[in-house]
Amino acid sequence: MVVLFIGLLTTVLFGGVVPDHRAAVGHELADRTLATATEQVEATAVVPGSAVRGSRRADVDLPRAIRGSSYRIAYVPNATLTAGPNETGSNATAPMLVLDHPNDAFDRRLPVTLPESVTVTGEWDSGNDCVVRVAVEDDGATLELANEPVAGGDDE
Repeated sequence: MVVLFIGLLTTVLFGGVVPDHRAAVGHELADRTLATATEQVEATAVVPGSAVRGSRRADVDLPRAIRGSSYRIAYVPNATLTAGPNETGSNATAPMLVLDHPNDAFDRRLPVTLPESVTVTGEWDSGNDCVVRVAVEDDGATLELANEPVAGGDDE
């Protein structure tokens, strides 16, 4: 009887409860990851009005994997903000950071607000350390999403 109970409990946990929980955690982690990335990009992109030239760099602490897989985050200047299933209306476009995961269920898009004078290049791969670099020149600012080798790794 005990063996039957343990077998039934194991089947219930690993057949439904545990995978559902892991998926929920993956969705939450994808949401938080993109929100953190967006906040860091927006904060770093703010250039004081008195700045004429210069640069700055900020580390962005993102998880290496979501639900066991690496992912990419890229800036898309005209991403489509699709209406939800209960919403009507046209699909608007806006600049966004887009999280691209091998499992499409974890893909995310989040609008990003940047000054008009800022141009964006690059993308992040979660397998490396992520940084934001901003260079201010006479004609505006360039914000770069860049990767660096993992700190303490063999990539030198």
